[in-house]
Amino acid sequence: MLCELGAIERIDADRVVHTLMRPGTETTRLIAERFGAEVLATDGAVDRNRLAEIVFHDDSALRDLERIVHPAVRQAIRARLEELRGRTGIVVIDAVRLLQSELLQLADAVWLVRCPRDKQVQRLVQLRGMSAEAAAARIAAQPDFDHARVSRVIWNGGSLDELHAQVEHAWQDLQSSVGHPGAG
Repeated sequence: MLCELGAIERIDADRVVHTLMRPGTETTRLIAERFGAEVLATDGAVDRNRLAEIVFHDDSALRDLERIVHPAVRQAIRARLEELRGRTGIVVIDAVRLLQSELLQLADAVWLVRCPRDKQVQRLVQLRGMSAEAAAARIAAQPDFDHARVSRVIWNGGSLDELHAQVEHAWQDLQSSVGHPGAG
């Protein structure tokens, strides 16, 4: 939605992770070294479903994975931001763990999207084909986001039209606050 409204780019941390877990990357090597070759698919990429079965049921394993993946994700995001330096406009960083990293310092605004837990589970089951138990474990592993740097909370528990109206309003406010007048 934000790109449709005029953001010049959306950096999706989850897509960055997918790239980092491709065959032959340093991140893939470190994950296989820590969790074993059984977390690799036949093509040599990390099998994220197998890895999720391990880490979302073992807090220690999840912390180990985060120590491997998070620094690489932050580095990739910083590198992409550097590539965009000099361009005028708003860049959106879609990163669930942003509030727990030094990337927070780079943000002019932090939006938090919330919805009821049961709706989160339902969406993960429908959109990603997870079991309800796997979805609940994934959600439980996410940090609490009550943070002073959150500048806008977007409620995503209603209709798509309601969500779009909130995002559009927040976008207009953001453009005013960071000096980018007009919707793109």
